[in-house]
Parts: sequence; C-alpha cells; structure tokens
Amino acid sequence: MPRGIFRINMYKNITHIVAGFMIIMCLVMTYYLLFTDLFIEKIYGFKRNAFIVLLLGYAAYRAFRLYTTIKKDREEK
Repeated sequence: MPRGIFRINMYKNITHIVAGFMIIMCLVMTYYLLFTDLFIEKIYGFKRNAFIVLLLGYAAYRAFRLYTTIKKDREEK
C-alpha cells in the first residue's frame, strides 16, 4: 500500500473518531442538563430547554453525517 493511501485512510479514521466523540459529548451534556442542576443559575427556563434541543439536534446531525460517511467509505472498498 502506498504511503499516500495510508495517510488518507488514517485521516478518515481520525475524523470518524472525532465525530463519534462529539456525539457522545453532546449526549452527555444533554443528560447533565436534563437530570442535574448543572448551570441552573445561569441557564434556566426556555433558554435551557432550547439549548437541550440544540444539543440533541446537533448530535443527531453528526450521527447522520457519520453514518453516511461510513456507508460511503464501505461502498468505495
């Protein structure tokens, strides 16, 4: 395998790992905002709920992008 191809595959793997990490972090932050008093004195009411929805939406978007990227990579092989 030529070196250039290895670097491209390594780059794709790192991208997948970072995307997965972001999905997990958004879900963890959503969990803490829903079930604990984290930032309750600074973010409350509608702003808190909107931020939770934003985090869930972003996690769903990243999961969809990760799924389509992995599916596309498998089809190329």
